[in-house]
Amino acid sequence: MLEFDANLETKKAGGMMKIQESDNFKVGGPRATYVLIICSLLYAMRYADWQIMAIVLQPMKVELGLTDAQAGLVGTAFFIGIMLFTLPIAHLVDVWSRKKTLGVMAFVWSIFTVATGFTSGLTALLFARFGVGVGESVIAPGGTALISASYPEEKRAQKLGIFNMFITIGIIVGASGGGYLSAHFGGWRTPFYVFGVPGVILGILAFFMQDYRLKAADGSNVVHDSLLSNLKQLWKIHTLRWLYVGLGMFAVMQISVLNWFPALLMRAYNIKEDVAGGIMGLVAIIALVGPVLGGIFADKWQKKRPDGRVHLAAVSIAITSVFLLLELLAALDINNKHLMIFCAIMLPLYSIASGMALPAAAATAQDVVPARLRGLSWGVAMLALYLLGGAWGPLLVGEISDTFHGGYQGLALGLAVAGLFGFVASAMWFMTERHVEGDMKRAKEGSARV
Repeated sequence: MLEFDANLETKKAGGMMKIQESDNFKVGGPRATYVLIICSLLYAMRYADWQIMAIVLQPMKVELGLTDAQAGLVGTAFFIGIMLFTLPIAHLVDVWSRKKTLGVMAFVWSIFTVATGFTSGLTALLFARFGVGVGESVIAPGGTALISASYPEEKRAQKLGIFNMFITIGIIVGASGGGYLSAHFGGWRTPFYVFGVPGVILGILAFFMQDYRLKAADGSNVVHDSLLSNLKQLWKIHTLRWLYVGLGMFAVMQISVLNWFPALLMRAYNIKEDVAGGIMGLVAIIALVGPVLGGIFADKWQKKRPDGRVHLAAVSIAITSVFLLLELLAALDINNKHLMIFCAIMLPLYSIASGMALPAAAATAQDVVPARLRGLSWGVAMLALYLLGGAWGPLLVGEISDTFHGGYQGLALGLAVAGLFGFVASAMWFMTERHVEGDMKRAKEGSARV
């Protein structure tokens, strides 16, 4: 095997690059805490918007006269926006400014969130959701990179666990708040008007976060490589290949559930969106412990074995798939009380287990790359997540539901098929383990294997 020295491409920068503490950037302390708070709240708003769409999907579908497949296409438009812009925005995060990119794109997604409420047909709705996806493509790579740099390496998964916990908080706020606003204050459009405001406020606050600049070993400023050159260097890191494919398979299951489960509850039990939102919110409250536990256990396992973080992700996602398939057994007989109690227990267990996987995967994606590629590393991860699974998962479920004449049983079958992809994700991450130790060493040395 040949060894590719990443420093050869950065001679103008003076050799190996690293993040240096300065008066404007400190590892740990109040400034790091502020970064964690703002990035986490932005993450929450990003997922609140997503969950609002899931909560109002059924009344929106009825008012606009959409089929299940068309309703699934609305989610696909959102993910296409993310996919097309994730890489250029992630590259901008690395070469320009993490905080400024986060602030600007928060304004973008807030404008299109409000615009969603004004749509009157499928075409306008697809355009609005595409725009939201464009804006929201920044938070995962930008937040992950800035938080990872703001804390010591041994606490990385824990802090990213807190960051990812706010996915669940956003789901709670979007499900409960969005459902209540839709049911009691003017219908499905109202939540989009209301939830456009916090993104603007947080976008302003993002400009006051600390940010870092990379310095070469001789103290000179870094000359960044092109996006294409950086992507080629990421491709040389074997850990990332398997990790990215696993994220796509994970997304088929996870995003499909987030997109369709409220509609499944409404169809099965003839309840309104506020009740379905309350149920999802309650489950999400219980699930808050998932990312935190995932971060803690991932860091602990990492101390015992070099592939500990990705091992935690592989185990937890396999368990997640089991819990999902068990909870969907309710569709066999929704009048069976004992079966319903059993499936009701499976739902929060599914949410806890699924929340444990993502911070471990995110920390691994930061562990195996040099500091100058942290934003792009997780940006590519998000692209893989959506392109390989998230963009077509909800559409797949909708198509299966339509094929089996809709209703709650058609949706349940579609979600069960999506749940099988969790086992594929687990297999991919188990295969990742054998590459992690070597790739981590090369990342610290500023080199990557060809």
